[in-house]
Amino acid sequence: MSINIGIRAHDVSEHTFNHLFSVTANYGFNNVQFAPFKFLPKELITDSLQYSPGLLTMIDQKFKKAGVKISVLGNYVNMIDYDPTVRNKNLQSYQNSLVAEKFLHAAVVGSETGSVLSPNGYTPHNFTDSALLRVIDSVKQITSAAEKLGALFAIEPGINHPLYDNYAVRRVLDAVDSPNLFVIFDLANLISKDNYKDQGTILSEAARLYGPQICTFHLKDVDFINGQKLTVPFGSGIIDVDRYISFINQLKPFTFATFEATKENQLDSALAVFHQAEKKSKAIIKALQ
Repeated sequence: MSINIGIRAHDVSEHTFNHLFSVTANYGFNNVQFAPFKFLPKELITDSLQYSPGLLTMIDQKFKKAGVKISVLGNYVNMIDYDPTVRNKNLQSYQNSLVAEKFLHAAVVGSETGSVLSPNGYTPHNFTDSALLRVIDSVKQITSAAEKLGALFAIEPGINHPLYDNYAVRRVLDAVDSPNLFVIFDLANLISKDNYKDQGTILSEAARLYGPQICTFHLKDVDFINGQKLTVPFGSGIIDVDRYISFINQLKPFTFATFEATKENQLDSALAVFHQAEKKSKAIIKALQ
């Protein structure tokens, strides 16, 4: 296997480290995406201002003992909230997460780019230049802190967000111009009922426009039911899994890739689909050698 697959910590059925690491051990996962505020009990921590070297070191020791890497330290707060007080608090949360990244030995801090609605949500205003400029301004502030700390920050495109297509991603990368800025790529996030037959084009565009900046991938699937886009277990929707896995293998061998919204009782079938697709991908690569 040349892709290092993992899971989101908060997708397991019981939010304890013992249970999380029993799942990673049972399935051979060597990494997880860890969003502290979606996994840790609210009685323990509700705000990044509560991070301390002691707490973060304790968490880091648990991951080290289990032999599990944090592939993405998730901090999914709204970076472009129109309430300036909320936005400033969220930007501080990103900076706190970048500090935590170092203590937790996480590969990268990751986030979506938010919405002009508060706290998050779809609105056509997300597709305006003003929304994208707010993203650029926020990401500049976050990456400035990342550069000072020697940390990495990654943005995740999504069709309902200001980074709604590959060209918007390229605009942000060019405008921010930071060596510490990367991209989390999730094909399902860029799929709509209008473009789902053009997955090859979406992938080739991404590779051409910002392939070198992709640092990790999400393994997620979607389907359209009664016109509504719904997330489904990996391999059970409309994502061209064979094409996607081949794309990942060729673009970023041995990368981290995280099952997203795939629950424990769905992992066996998702893994079977993944392994079959990777087997085909390796056969194609070998044939081209």
